Amino acid sequence: MTAALQENKRALVAGEQSFGKGIVQTIRQLEEGKNGGVAVTIARYETPEHHNINKQGITVDVKTNVDCEKTDALACLPKEAFRKI
Repeated sequence: MTAALQENKRALVAGEQSFGKGIVQTIRQLEEGKNGGVAVTIARYETPEHHNINKQGITVDVKTNVDCEKTDALACLPKEAFRKI
């Protein structure tokens, strides 16, 4: 959702760089009744513009202070977070 809003210039992304977990895996057993298996990638996440986010994440437009302890989350955002896109 974040990438869709960002790529379509509908929102600025504020926060920190995301982790970039962009694949879905499942474990396939090698032999029935025996230990052992293999992780198989069965899907991957892409942005609407087909950018693969795995191990890259989504780059933020405005970095925020993660140590901000104010009760109002908007108070933690820098002024540039409120610019027009």
